[in-house]
Amino acid sequence: SPRAFAVFKTQEDRDKVVEMTAQLGGFEYEGATGIEMVTFEAEPDTVQWQYFGHSTKSEKAMRIAVGFGVILLACLFWAIVFYSPYAYYVMTFNYENGREPGFIVGFAFSMIVVVGNAIMYEVCAQISDRVGFRFKDEREACYMVLYTIACLFNVALD
Repeated sequence: SPRAFAVFKTQEDRDKVVEMTAQLGGFEYEGATGIEMVTFEAEPDTVQWQYFGHSTKSEKAMRIAVGFGVILLACLFWAIVFYSPYAYYVMTFNYENGREPGFIVGFAFSMIVVVGNAIMYEVCAQISDRVGFRFKDEREACYMVLYTIACLFNVALD
C-alpha cells in the first residue's frame, strides 16, 4: 500500500509535524523524495490494517452489489421457510363466529419477526465485513445502509 500511518501522542504534535513537512516540501524515505504528510480523521483503533492494499474501489463496489443479491436471497429464504407456514395457517384458519387466532399464533408471529431480524443482522454484518473497508467507521456506515435496505426488502415482501 502506498500509505503509512504515524500516530502521535497529541493532535498538536501531529499538526506541528504536518505543518513542518509541508513547509519543507515533504521529506525523504528510502530514496523516495517529496513524501507528504496529511491529517486523517480516524482513531488508531478504528484502522483495519488487514484491508490495506487488498481492495480497490471497484472491488468494494462489486462486493456491495453482490451483497444486495445475498440480502435478497436471505429475505426470500426467510419468507419461504419461516413466514409462508405462518401465512398459510392464518389464511386457512376458521374465522367463523368471530373466532380469532390465539395467543400462541401471535407469539409465533413475533418470533418469526425476531428470527427474520436476526438473520438480516448477521447477513448485513457479514457483507459489511467482507467488503474490505479500511476503517471500522466505514464498515459500520455500510452495515447501517445495508440493514435499512434489508428492512425495506422485508416490508416489500410482506
